[in-house]
Amino acid sequence: MVFAEDSLVLSGPAGRIDERLDGEAARLINGGHLTGAWESQALLASRGRVASEFVLFAGMGPLRILSPHEMSVRIEEVVQRAAKLSARSMAAYVPSEGFGGEFGSLAAETVGGALRGVAGCPYDVDLIFCEPDSGRYEELVAASERVVFRRVKGREVSLEVIV
Repeated sequence: MVFAEDSLVLSGPAGRIDERLDGEAARLINGGHLTGAWESQALLASRGRVASEFVLFAGMGPLRILSPHEMSVRIEEVVQRAAKLSARSMAAYVPSEGFGGEFGSLAAETVGGALRGVAGCPYDVDLIFCEPDSGRYEELVAASERVVFRRVKGREVSLEVIV
């Protein structure tokens, strides 16, 4: 879950996940331990409250500097950090609330950054992109297809769409 310095009240998908985690991320934010600044992050054990074992809350810095391209670069780095922890499966959403740009370009940059982030992994990683807004679903699939089928050099990439 990515969020910006300017959006410390977690909303949207990040807020819903935090609710499922009994507000653990919000407590860290309120205590000043998780700030939303670039490289501020917390890896929280889910303890069965969500499907994954862990949830990473990663600060992206101030919104004013986060162009879609800069967001992509930062997502790439966040995914690389998770891959160093031997993560075999990573789920994410396209951050759009407060992040400038149209959803399609944000989706392409998010998927592209994540793919670059796992490009050097010696093992396969499943990247899962969730979209709770059904009105954006087709746009997410189209953006993902454009990015995925610009193959990552030296890697096998496949795209599976599940509704």
